[in-house]
Amino acid sequence: MSIESTLAKVDTDLREHRDDLARRRLRGLVSSYPTDLTIRRRFAKAYHDWMHAAQVGRWNFLDDALTWPELEAFERQFRDPARRLKLLVWPDPERNPPSTPTARRRLAILHREATGRLPAWSDLPDDSREEILPVPSAPLASDEQLRELRRRLAA
Repeated sequence: MSIESTLAKVDTDLREHRDDLARRRLRGLVSSYPTDLTIRRRFAKAYHDWMHAAQVGRWNFLDDALTWPELEAFERQFRDPARRLKLLVWPDPERNPPSTPTARRRLAILHREATGRLPAWSDLPDDSREEILPVPSAPLASDEQLRELRRRLAA
């Protein structure tokens, strides 16, 4: 089954409130195509709809769409950088760079935080050599969105 047809089934599952089946299909896609950032983006959208900020942060971590509240929720739930790196389910992050500059920079920084060394990629992003945090390029959430996120996280 193709990625597109599986994602179409995920959309149908979500419309029909079969969230567990949609989640299993998405996990299967990530397992089969772990470097496909489109699948990760779709997983993040599903978790956004389910209002699970830490998982949105997990699946959006390598994407430009990542927001500060999502990143904070992911880091708060999974404080250990090695655990966060493992949860990204990226195959061989030491030697296998992602396809986009944002994803390469964020994975390189997380790899360094988790292991104490930079990945062995030939094309490391320049800013991954500096002591910086992964700064999402997406705009910060509004005050109202932050209040709503805090309310959901406190529940």
